[in-house]
Order: sequence, then C-alpha cells, then structure tokens
Amino acid sequence: MRRVSLPFFVLGIAFLIYSMNINYTGAVIDEGINITNYPTFFFGLVLIFISIMVYEISQSFEARMIPTGGIQLNKKRIRAAMRKYPYESKDRPYVLVSGFLDKDTQDRVKKEPQQNQIYREVREKYKLKPSELIIERKSKDTLGNFLYSLDKLKKKKIYHLIIATSPTQYARFKFFEREARKEGLLPKSFKINHHYTMETLSEFAYGVLAYVKDYIRIKSASSLEEARKQKTGILGKAIKKILHIEESSKKV
Repeated sequence: MRRVSLPFFVLGIAFLIYSMNINYTGAVIDEGINITNYPTFFFGLVLIFISIMVYEISQSFEARMIPTGGIQLNKKRIRAAMRKYPYESKDRPYVLVSGFLDKDTQDRVKKEPQQNQIYREVREKYKLKPSELIIERKSKDTLGNFLYSLDKLKKKKIYHLIIATSPTQYARFKFFEREARKEGLLPKSFKINHHYTMETLSEFAYGVLAYVKDYIRIKSASSLEEARKQKTGILGKAIKKILHIEESSKKV
C-alpha cells in the first residue's frame, strides 16, 4: 500500500508542473509563476492529497501487546502474540512490549530486564525489525499497561490492539476499556481483542482476586488516571505469594 502512494504523488507533481508557465531569465527563475491550466493544477493537488491519504491508511493499524509478568509468563505471551503473525505482509503489525524496567535492590536497571529478553527473542526467533517494536517502560501494573500503552498507540494512530495474556487478565483490560470509553479516552474505532494463553488454577484464582482489587480501585477513584496513581502492589504481591505465583518486579 505504501508503494501505491508514490505514483499518485509523482503524477500529482507532474500535473502541477504541466499546469504552470515558468519563465526563465538566464539562470534565474522569473519572479512570476503563472498557472495556465487551473483544472490540471487542481487535479494535481488532488493526486498529491490522495497519495498522502493512501500512505496514512497503509500504516500498520494493529499492535500485539506482550505485558511483562516474569520469565515463564513472558514465554507464553510471546508465543501467543506471534500466533498467526502475517510474516509475508508488507505492513506487519507492531509488537508492543509493556512493563516497568526491572531494577535491583539499589534501584539500578538489571543487566537483563524482561523487556530486553522479549526484545531479543522476537528479533532473533521471529525476525522482527526494530521499527516493528514498541517498548513501553513506565507501567507497574495492568492498569499502567493499559494507560501507558494507550498513549503510545495514539501517537502512532493504531486503533486495533491484540493482547497476549490469560483470560482473567484480559477481562481486566476489557474492564479498563469500558471505563476509558466512559471517560472519552478511546475513539469509537478503537478495538481490543485477545490471543489467550493457558493459565494454571493458581493464576486463575489470582486473576479473579486481581479483578476485584482493580474494580474497587477504579470505582473508588474519580478517573482512571487517579486510580493509576494509587499503589496496590503490596496487596498484589501478597496474593501472589499465597498462591505461589512467579514474582517479577512488576506489581500486577
């Protein structure tokens, strides 16, 4: 599609030049450039406009999110995100990696944070280009995954998000989506879908409790942004410890 826009642009420029009468005086162009054929001139402008529109709509409107959650969860989510990936397409979906940078006890970034692990695997195993990856490093929990990723997607004009995650975490994303629509944060054309991963019984139990936690968190706040500022990491960690779920630096 992007290549299709180039002929329109070239033809538009050609029609613009053809519609003008440019006088030369020596090696200097005369101050006056006369338009001798207005229909041709405006037709050239239309072709250039079409070329810009074709280029814009040819941008990838889809992204596949991998929320970080620990080594084992990351592996499952990478496989789910790359399921039925259109490798042969010229306009392939972006892959969005969302999660806070792993830090040690002295608040220093670890040598091999989760984002780097995921980045390396999708680059080496699935042959993605750096330009096809979007890295979000601010989120510390699922609500942060949603809000910070939304900012990234809006800037790139991406209106279709596929999340590689478990059914229970996806239910939380859909809850956030409904609240975001109420607040007018999402355009009507924005869609969220899923590529599910398998979840264990303990992960399912945690997902249900996390949904209740986030429901109370959001309903007790005046907006999603205010809810995001509330810290619930200690509760999440306690639930994970009880259920023996893999810990990561991200507070799910």
